[in-house]
Amino acid sequence: MAKQHSETDPNIVAADPAKGFFVSMLIKDITLRDAIGDLVDNAVDAIKARAEDLTNLKGYKIEIKLGKSFFSISDNGFGMEANVARETAFNFGKSASHKLIDKAIGQFGIGMKRAFFKLGSNIKVKSFATTSQFELSIDVLEWLKEPQKWKFEFDKGTLKENIKNNSNNTGLEIHISNLSFDSKTSFGDKTFIDTLQKEISLEHMLNINKGLIIKIDGYTLESTEITLVSDENIKPTYWEKILTEQSVKILAGISAKDANEGGWYIFCNDRLILAHNQGEETGWGSEFAKYHSQFYRFRGYVFFEAINSSNLPWNTTKTGMDLDSPYYKEVKGKMKTMTLQVFDLLNKLKEEKEKDNPEENQTLNKAVTKSLKTAIPVIQIIDKAEVLNNKFHYPTILFNPTKKSNSIKISYQVSEEKYNAIEQRLGESNPKEIGLKTFNYYYDNEL
Repeated sequence: MAKQHSETDPNIVAADPAKGFFVSMLIKDITLRDAIGDLVDNAVDAIKARAEDLTNLKGYKIEIKLGKSFFSISDNGFGMEANVARETAFNFGKSASHKLIDKAIGQFGIGMKRAFFKLGSNIKVKSFATTSQFELSIDVLEWLKEPQKWKFEFDKGTLKENIKNNSNNTGLEIHISNLSFDSKTSFGDKTFIDTLQKEISLEHMLNINKGLIIKIDGYTLESTEITLVSDENIKPTYWEKILTEQSVKILAGISAKDANEGGWYIFCNDRLILAHNQGEETGWGSEFAKYHSQFYRFRGYVFFEAINSSNLPWNTTKTGMDLDSPYYKEVKGKMKTMTLQVFDLLNKLKEEKEKDNPEENQTLNKAVTKSLKTAIPVIQIIDKAEVLNNKFHYPTILFNPTKKSNSIKISYQVSEEKYNAIEQRLGESNPKEIGLKTFNYYYDNEL
């Protein structure tokens, strides 16, 4: 290649990318789990592009199969129009002309191809969109042999454009064979499959709660509903910032006392980025207390939305937040304020429950325990956000702290022989009462 340049123009220095190196670097820092997650994210985007009501995804589904010799994923979303495939979808990186679906999860234009290369080397894509359909096959090993060919081709006879497909039959199917060593090894590993199911059900908990069905090897993923207490006694603190192109909504309050569920949850365009986070990324341990049993009831939820997903303050792998983002720093400041508001209640609950305060006197604890039984889904609370404000509300009037005594506790040890002699003389077997009587005897007679 360099020789060809020098023969035409000696001033030209070759800088053509080497395909093999490009592909190896593209998949170097992505896990197999994340590769599958990228394909699920794309499927969710396609479904939302088709859905008329984004709050109700019933009837939509994504199905993943992990075979001994293949991987497949299919959805009944919008499909991929042939002109999109031709001009942008298979580019390595998002081109300037590539318009993303509004409020998409995809951002950089490399997730699908990167996942292909990570999973295997024989790829088959079949698409049914509203005005076109096609099939496209990629033999990666053959494609790598042609250094100058960076294009793919539709399978002969499969391309149909300017047609009208039934919108009920649109969708995308991806089938990958000649699996990578990582894929063949992992697809037979129950631990890998269990982890994949757990993580995808977490990442798309909101969409699953809205009715979306995601199946992995026939198993339908389930997701626990995220909840908060919101009644006449206890109301979450709420803050929002709504702009034309993007918005953020924050809720913080209390829910069931669970060590594994407490903390902050952060969503970007309905995709969970951080789950029950109790680390410095959300302020724990650096800006306020370390997470421990006193705070197991704490729940905080952040919902970022952006028409253009590049405006979301997440990192490029969608595994955490961009801590250098001014936008996230502003939101994190609000999160801190709201966390401390909820801490005020949690601190009082602990203080009221301190030693020697009878249960019947723990009026605030009893009120909270009663309210916890009526925790409701966060989605329902956001729908009625106009009744909330940026101050966490709880019945402070019920707070009944432990009354501090002016007494001093005395503790000492004596020989068993002397103790038995006093016990017999006083006719008392309780060590506490014996200590008190001997103290009072000295006080009455000597002082």
